[in-house]
Amino acid sequence: MKMYLNARAVRRQRGSALILAVFILTVMMLLSLALLRVLNQETTNVGLEINATRAWSAAQSGIDFGLARVLNRSDEASDEARDACDAVSTRAGALALAPGEGLANHTGFYGCTVALACTYRAAAADDDAEHRFAIEADATCGAQAIAARRVIEVLAYD
Repeated sequence: MKMYLNARAVRRQRGSALILAVFILTVMMLLSLALLRVLNQETTNVGLEINATRAWSAAQSGIDFGLARVLNRSDEASDEARDACDAVSTRAGALALAPGEGLANHTGFYGCTVALACTYRAAAADDDAEHRFAIEADATCGAQAIAARRVIEVLAYD
């Protein structure tokens, strides 16, 4: 018994392999595009995370810089304490920290800036300290698309 292909059936199936191939290629292309989009988003997220860590470190360094300037005074007079606080504040003056200018001159801080603000408050009558300082460091690191910002505030007494 021989099996013969019907010529009519063969003609009906002539383009089906092409349609199936186009469908498979389309599905694979859509999956590839989705994967590329996910990978691109993950790359951006990693960049943001790195810049956020750099900004936190820069803000901590700014706080250390401000505390050293405010607390290491020779005189304990309130006028000098207030002047030391004003000298640290970027709002009153033009003190913005950058690598080599208040921040460590290290590649980890390139592209980072820190703005410092210090507020002097005279001590209350029942305080053990003579002077109170509120120091805020506002650090930004990274390029526009993946920039991260961290703000740290500390209270210091002496």
